[in-house]
Amino acid sequence: MDPRLTRRVPAARLSAAVALELGLADAEVVTVGTACSAGNYAIGNGLDAIRVGDADFALCGGADAVCRKTFTAFYRLGTIAPDCCRPFDAGRQGILTGEGAGVLLLESLQSAEARGARIYAEVLGYGLNCDAYHPVAPNQASVARCMRLALHDSGVKPQEVDLISAHGTGTRANDITETQAIRDVFGDSPPRTVSLKSMLGHTMGAASALGAVACSLAIAGRFIPPTINHVSTDPLCAIDCVPNTAVEADLRIVQNNGLAFGGNNAVVVLGRHEQL
Repeated sequence: MDPRLTRRVPAARLSAAVALELGLADAEVVTVGTACSAGNYAIGNGLDAIRVGDADFALCGGADAVCRKTFTAFYRLGTIAPDCCRPFDAGRQGILTGEGAGVLLLESLQSAEARGARIYAEVLGYGLNCDAYHPVAPNQASVARCMRLALHDSGVKPQEVDLISAHGTGTRANDITETQAIRDVFGDSPPRTVSLKSMLGHTMGAASALGAVACSLAIAGRFIPPTINHVSTDPLCAIDCVPNTAVEADLRIVQNNGLAFGGNNAVVVLGRHEQL
């Protein structure tokens, strides 16, 4: 990447840059700085704006670029994998940083139908919390509570969820804490739970947005993306991570987890829209 490109727009002005690029003269622009859960935060904000009639459309997502300082910080913490990212695997050794962007267009059902849009998924609801438990370590009880908040807001029962797109970083602390929180909420037979970071790396501010995009495509395409690089599941991560190969699946409700430093958790629940 040309370094000059990443210097043009400070991170705090990402949303303003999007509005400028698209010529959106009558738009509210907000950049949410909640790191790895920022995309889900943005989706929740956009959903609320449409729910109460404050907005007709909402472009919600996240973006991040590979940063040598970020990579070095994670390396100094001992969390960079030497070869590949293998979430939930007994031999996992950490994350690999990545970059990218994902944006979803949210609008009311009436608006989408009026313009003949292809509806990939419906945003059923979301949950947010911040436990401030530790600068980097996740808190199991807090993660479980955030998932329960999202399910409650969505009007969805745990047994109705077909798939979870986990935060799934490939670190020992995250994977164990997150899977145990999932079992707290979903019981001993949780939905299949995958990690896109096995394929995309950890895209930081883009991570949960890319997860929401992938969940929407999985619902529309009726498939489950795999957790690649998998050899054997850590016994402390007792989930079906759909190892190495995508599978066909009739997905109706999918949960997308975003967990960030400082305990900034955000979970979005997406569902299939049955068009008449």
